[in-house]
Amino acid sequence: MSQLTIQNHTRVFNDFCYIYPVVSRRSQGLSLGINLNINNACNWRCVYCQVEGLVRGKPEPIDLVKLEHELDYMLNWIVNGDFLEQRAPVELRKFNDISLSGNGESTLSHQFTAVVEIIAKLRKKYQLSQQKTVLITNGSEVEREDIQIGLRLLSTLNGEIWFKVDSVIKSGINRINQVNLSIESIKKRLLLASNLCKTYIQTCMFKNSGQDPSLDEVAEYINFVDDVKNSITGVLLYSTARNPALPEGNNISSVSEEFLANIATQLINRNVPSVKYYQ
Repeated sequence: MSQLTIQNHTRVFNDFCYIYPVVSRRSQGLSLGINLNINNACNWRCVYCQVEGLVRGKPEPIDLVKLEHELDYMLNWIVNGDFLEQRAPVELRKFNDISLSGNGESTLSHQFTAVVEIIAKLRKKYQLSQQKTVLITNGSEVEREDIQIGLRLLSTLNGEIWFKVDSVIKSGINRINQVNLSIESIKKRLLLASNLCKTYIQTCMFKNSGQDPSLDEVAEYINFVDDVKNSITGVLLYSTARNPALPEGNNISSVSEEFLANIATQLINRNVPSVKYYQ
């Protein structure tokens, strides 16, 4: 039985459709993922994305009974069985979170809130008071009323939103996320999310054709975070650890740990709360 590694974040595990375990740099332990986009559909197309066969679109309807069965099975194996001992590296044998993070944007699903209700039910069954419930999102659907209901429930489940902000200039958003959005619209959604649930800004920094992000773009990013720091819980900075799957990502590589540390230091000097980085 092979161990999980931080280099392998495949969403395929056993014969499951929706549930997959990973060990993560950011969680520093085991994260139990929920993939609501098994058709690899997303409304963004981030150049560093590692989803093979990504398409523009929305997820298929979810078999909620099957999803609940898979999640129940895995939670029982982790909490009451030997999963961590058998599959996790010694230094990462901690069950950290249940994470809504799949092969596309989770909140595109109109069954999103129903899935959060299943998580709530099974967290209670297995008495998961310490583990987080994390939504990794581009924030594009946060203005929908049904999604807001789900995010309010998420906040009661030791919930966190990890809100994607990779660039704060229009050309950068278009280049990195391949969507035509203004930073004003992203800021509006970020502030709305932070009013519904504890919210972190999550940012991927990477080299393009061997070049780090420009000093001007980094400065704009730091000013943006400074502007919203009283509304967010913190910032998670990271770089690419695995090769992108999209052809647009052919020239992408990791920035150095020093590069991330420098940005983190600048944010800390602006009194931004809870700044963490992962090379």
